Amino acid sequence: MTAPHADQLIDGYLARLRAAATDVPAGTRNELIDDMRAHIVEARSRETEETDATILNILDRLGEPAVVVADARERLGVRPSARFRWGLREIAAVFLVVGVWPIGVILLWMSPAWNTRDKVIGSVLPLLGYAGVFLGAAQTQTAGSPCGQIVDQAGNVVRSSCTGAAGLPGIVNVLISIVVFGMPLIGMFYLAIRLRISRDRAAAAA
Repeated sequence: MTAPHADQLIDGYLARLRAAATDVPAGTRNELIDDMRAHIVEARSRETEETDATILNILDRLGEPAVVVADARERLGVRPSARFRWGLREIAAVFLVVGVWPIGVILLWMSPAWNTRDKVIGSVLPLLGYAGVFLGAAQTQTAGSPCGQIVDQAGNVVRSSCTGAAGLPGIVNVLISIVVFGMPLIGMFYLAIRLRISRDRAAAAA
């Protein structure tokens, strides 16, 4: 007989184990969970008749997840990872990465509150916005430059020396301007959201 709830019981136990080991380095935590999973598979293979009660007995013999994690810490000499609490440096980074980009980026990369991907995105998005401002100003200046024309005796235009490039439709220009000029704000909101997520995760782990 196969235990109808075997997968749910085992997944629940491993989830409790993972939750108890949130302050353990990720490599050690994954190794511990894989080890416990292997023990469960081995114990199940020795059972001639498997029921939900059998699965529960196997899990009981393994021990409570909190006790298992505590024993693993002591056996491996693993110290819990220090929990990070963000503060004024992180708040300043979120705002200064838009207003004073160099200082904001320095604070951003000094903080452990964001991972490398978040830091790259938070650094690049404002730069795209600033580049858009300069390109927009250059395009406006070019568009306003006069055109020179050479006309023959009959009044036909023989040559035009207009230096301005043909513009995009007005609505497209407006949409592009909104997106490009809004990049710094998008970067700021992105960093703020990721900071909030890291805070919530730290609170859940605590």
